Amino acid sequence: MRTAFVPLLLILLVGCSSQPPVPPAPVELSSAPHSKLHNELSGSLIGAPAGSEVELALLEVDRRDQPDRLLSNVQLKGRGSELPFMLQFNPDVFPVGQRVELRGRVTRAGQLIMRLPALQIRNASSQALGPLQLVPAP
Repeated sequence: MRTAFVPLLLILLVGCSSQPPVPPAPVELSSAPHSKLHNELSGSLIGAPAGSEVELALLEVDRRDQPDRLLSNVQLKGRGSELPFMLQFNPDVFPVGQRVELRGRVTRAGQLIMRLPALQIRNASSQALGPLQLVPAP
């Protein structure tokens, strides 16, 4: 007990003699679409009927092609013409060595009518994917 007392007393004295720590400046999170905290996938979807509901999801996928973890998603309304999208994601949670895919589904009245064939996303950088064709759901 005595051997631990002397180092603890020294630590206490050093802590009392130093200046109080300066609190860190508050971090401002930008809600701007091109924030440095997020990267984005952008493009457009071809074929979403007017009035449909479209969901795009960036997913970590396991070896059996099953979704393992949702990284980001966005919901849109189909309008019968080319539908632009922007899906933001945090590059810090992008898994290294795992397969990541962009998947999409289109529903109307709660029923699946179309889907986006899985598109592999190989890195965590911002990417313009261009026009992507939706296909009828099986």
